[in-house]
Amino acid sequence: MKARLLEVLYDLKLALAMFNSGASRNAAGKAFGAVKALLSALVVENSAKIVQGKGEEERRWYERKGYTVPTHGMKSVGLDLAQIGFTAVDFLVDKALNLHDYQYNGFDPDFSPYRTRKEVREDILFVVSEVLSNLKSWFQGVWDEELEREYSDLRAKFQEFSKQPSPPP
Repeated sequence: MKARLLEVLYDLKLALAMFNSGASRNAAGKAFGAVKALLSALVVENSAKIVQGKGEEERRWYERKGYTVPTHGMKSVGLDLAQIGFTAVDFLVDKALNLHDYQYNGFDPDFSPYRTRKEVREDILFVVSEVLSNLKSWFQGVWDEELEREYSDLRAKFQEFSKQPSPPP
């Protein structure tokens, strides 16, 4: 669990740094990976609640694959988590899947949800902001000094990143 949470924090710091260095597609991939790791941690932490009232097939899926949160299952996992109280997750998943599309397709108008680096930046900022707003409360039981240190570092980098001017279109 703690390893996944550290992965979330490290990947988001890398996303900000990569975007600043001009590697916006790599940054999008890191933000996507952070959301995927976050979902994995939430599934592990809340699996009993998630499968409550589900059919046998869905329960088996969560037991066999749910903790890995395959990309093709992210939307349904996000909806399941929203239903048990993690309402911010649904929007977070949508943004992450858009960033994932951009990572692979760039600004291709036939495949990408984005037209400019500014739009990509805004979604990365949204992902980081939502994680910073919710992570500590979602994982109070495992929160420790190391997580707090990395969280504080991410918050500082996010504040610095937020103050920078948006890239040209």
